[in-house]
Amino acid sequence: MTNDTRFDDIYTRLNDLTHDVSNLKIQAGTIGTSQVAIATTLTLATGLGSDMREVKGDIRQIKADIRNLEASITEILRLLRSQN
Repeated sequence: MTNDTRFDDIYTRLNDLTHDVSNLKIQAGTIGTSQVAIATTLTLATGLGSDMREVKGDIRQIKADIRNLEASITEILRLLRSQN
């Protein structure tokens, strides 16, 4: 093997390695980006779940308040009717 052939072989291998490393960097970047997106989505979903539990609690309280108001109005009407 002549020196020129050896150098050509070395340059070819270096080009192949450079290409492989570039592909690995792209793949690693894509995987990292996906992981960040998944983590962000999970964080948002957890936050929304917590918010929904709070909203459900508020709705339960509002329903209880409405039932109490209805009972109070019914009692007021009963008292007004009994006076007549």
